Amino acid sequence: MSEEKRPEPPKRQKAFDLLASVAVFARKNGIALNDSALVDRFMADAEPRLREALADPALIHGSRAERLFEATVLSLGRFKLLKTEDVGRVHAAQTLRAPDFRIVLDDGEQWLVEVKNVHSTDPAKQELRMSRKYLGSVQSYANAVGTPLKLAIYWSAWRLWSVISPERFRTHSGGLRVSMQEAMLANEFERLGEKLIMTKPSLRLVLSAATDLPRSIDDEGLANFMIGSAKFYSRDVELTDPKDRKLAQVLLFYGEWEVKGPIPFMDDDQIGGVELVANPVEPTYPNQGWEGIGMASRIFSSFFADQTIDGDQVIQLDGEPAPDWFAPLSTWDFENSKLPLFLGRIQPSGLA
Repeated sequence: MSEEKRPEPPKRQKAFDLLASVAVFARKNGIALNDSALVDRFMADAEPRLREALADPALIHGSRAERLFEATVLSLGRFKLLKTEDVGRVHAAQTLRAPDFRIVLDDGEQWLVEVKNVHSTDPAKQELRMSRKYLGSVQSYANAVGTPLKLAIYWSAWRLWSVISPERFRTHSGGLRVSMQEAMLANEFERLGEKLIMTKPSLRLVLSAATDLPRSIDDEGLANFMIGSAKFYSRDVELTDPKDRKLAQVLLFYGEWEVKGPIPFMDDDQIGGVELVANPVEPTYPNQGWEGIGMASRIFSSFFADQTIDGDQVIQLDGEPAPDWFAPLSTWDFENSKLPLFLGRIQPSGLA
């Protein structure tokens, strides 16, 4: 009998970034890399600065927004290349600041993108301001490498993204000032796959009880049963195609419709199961049947928040992207799909 081949253990990634940080510290402090005291001295120096960073809300939320933008672009899937740009050293004749990302769009055009997080619950204060010095440093970098600069702004209280060209919002002093309303009107995010998703209410998830196992409701009204099947419905039509089911699940749990349930239903005198039902809070087009369930980026932002936010606290910077969520929309079978879809691409408007 041949011995079963064991899977190879995953390769351990080498700590290039950590070694680079240690090398900078060692040179700055005149310590040789083979000095036995280097590790202890590096850790002693790093601990207070790490604690300071973890206690800096602006840094934490800004860093999370950068990761969210990256994961959102990956999930929308309309690009050729996405690379972190602001890593490594920059040598230049003047002070330059590398923007956060370089993106090669699907048509070959390139963007440099600087990500900004704006948080305010007051709609009147939804505004991004940038100093002449700061904007000039990232714009000079973009000019030096001959690539257009874009600003990706995350309006976190509303979970909305806008990608804008900064020259449209320059102030007389050379800085930048843009409100959320202005930024949404000039939003170029559709170039990266942003879409308004509409479907017909309602969406339902029916979890039926297994009939070959005990199922009951106790004296306190608590249902006891094992789930035997999970079925998704658009209106009263069961969704059986895997792509339909997957998108229905995403829209039901992370879309903007109100979800009620679990609502129990009976099978004679026994519990039949429960269902979750999603409907728009206020129907916009009741006579047409179509209702918006959210922008693709906003739907993904809700999923990312589940991974990274607990209450009002950031608990992780990184979350998993979902590249299989929206990629099928580019080749959706609108004629045969049992999940009705209407997709809107919102173009930037001209501003005076």
